[in-house]
Amino acid sequence: MIDEAVFRNFLSTYNRAIFPAHVVFYAVGIGAAFLVFARPGKWADVVAKGSLAFFWAWLGAVYMLKFYTRINSAGYAWGALFLLQAVFFAVEIFWPKIRFRPYVHPKLGHAGATVAGWAFLGYPVTALIFKHGWPELALFGCATPIAIYTCGVLLFTFDRKPRWRFTFIPFFWSVVGGFGPAVQWRYYEDYALVVAGALLLVVWIWASYEYKKKK
Repeated sequence: MIDEAVFRNFLSTYNRAIFPAHVVFYAVGIGAAFLVFARPGKWADVVAKGSLAFFWAWLGAVYMLKFYTRINSAGYAWGALFLLQAVFFAVEIFWPKIRFRPYVHPKLGHAGATVAGWAFLGYPVTALIFKHGWPELALFGCATPIAIYTCGVLLFTFDRKPRWRFTFIPFFWSVVGGFGPAVQWRYYEDYALVVAGALLLVVWIWASYEYKKKK
């Protein structure tokens, strides 16, 4: 089992190596979310899906395969899964099955905005409260906040038939990547990922049931 010091050193090494790329991640994530809210439609969908494909490709190739595998061989499996998730989002740009419509179900829109916003602001603030400052702070560009953001924006897509390929990997990571650091290494801010994943799963099940009733 990886101890807390090793995990903290991993985050520190990763953050220092990619800085200031975090600024790009924040800009892309906030920009895509703003576009979905301000001008929902075809081009907003393309930007949102493209940004998610970029995020998950980065997490798979860089965060997991390049860095995390140095401390845990499970990074190879997670890297492959994250790259697969990136492919799902990339393919979705050209053969769309989902769309981002935060205003179709207002309550889901509010929930999604809260979850996605937490990834940008709430998560780093709670991390600082739990004394995880730079360079051990998991900023946007690390797996947990990006997964929280993904769970949030996916809540905007349930006006159509739910697609398991967009929810399974983020939910799976929310369980492993949420409980693991929180329980083992006292990264209590990661419980937010557990909550985001659980909410995504519940809404997915509800939307699947609603879709079947309409058929």
